[in-house]
Amino acid sequence: MASFSNSEEIIYHYKIILNKTKKKLFRKLNTSEPSDQFAKLANFCQKNDKHDYAALCWQAVAKCEESMDHNCEQALAHQKAARQFFSEFKKTESSGLISPYNENLQAGLSEMRHAEDSWQGNLFENVLKTSIRLETAETLVGLGKLDDAAFIGSSLIDVPHECPTLKLAILEQITSIQILSEDYEGALLTFTEIANTISCIDNDTIGIYNDILFRCEISRVFLLLILKPTRQKMPSDLASVLEKYMWINGNFDSPVPYISDIMFRLLRSLVKAYQLGETTCLGTIESDFTPHLTSEQRHLLAVLINTLT
Repeated sequence: MASFSNSEEIIYHYKIILNKTKKKLFRKLNTSEPSDQFAKLANFCQKNDKHDYAALCWQAVAKCEESMDHNCEQALAHQKAARQFFSEFKKTESSGLISPYNENLQAGLSEMRHAEDSWQGNLFENVLKTSIRLETAETLVGLGKLDDAAFIGSSLIDVPHECPTLKLAILEQITSIQILSEDYEGALLTFTEIANTISCIDNDTIGIYNDILFRCEISRVFLLLILKPTRQKMPSDLASVLEKYMWINGNFDSPVPYISDIMFRLLRSLVKAYQLGETTCLGTIESDFTPHLTSEQRHLLAVLINTLT
């Protein structure tokens, strides 16, 4: 791929490739070569931080692949175009050039929808569409568009789930959106749904979900302490989550395989401080917890400590 010194040269080269896709009389159209050339131009633009031009090129790739009935390549090209539109939106937002119409954001969302449509009729249509929506929701969270992310997250529930792993991935994405949106009650309910989903899985394979159960358990304890529900209003399954970490039960070793003894003792210390209203030790507890937590859980712990002090 030749090097281009300015945007005009990129557009000129784009038009040269585009001319190759125009039908000629008595000549069968072959868009394979233009597709490859558009892809090379897109990659060049990406490397040189020209995301809007890269998106335009990936859109052209998608059209070329569509003309050849290459649904897989078409869908991937739409996704690549969407990512470039999102990158351009982020770049312009960070520079302070904010558009009231969010053209690049809307173009990115449109390309993601086109990617979904490209998988229509595919044997793995539901899985592929779900993965696209998961990526879209995660991207919107990263861009600070939590309302849009929540809307995409809610649509994920309507997608049929072929396997528990897919459903769990969806639910975990939804909890991230809920936590960032400070919907702690909703996050607690979704984490409980995660735990219930795993409990229904065959015992022979349940062990592979221990990492998810670990994250779920930690987050549920933090959320319960943040929300401070009364025992009368707390469902029995949630009450049992906290009971494991209360000092009155006398256990010093973890009662569940997915919580290490170290984490069990840290959780007990936190719950004890909560029960006694002891705030002087919270700084130490937080520093001891930090290496074992995700960024999301560190955020929840900070919120919890802020409510206690």
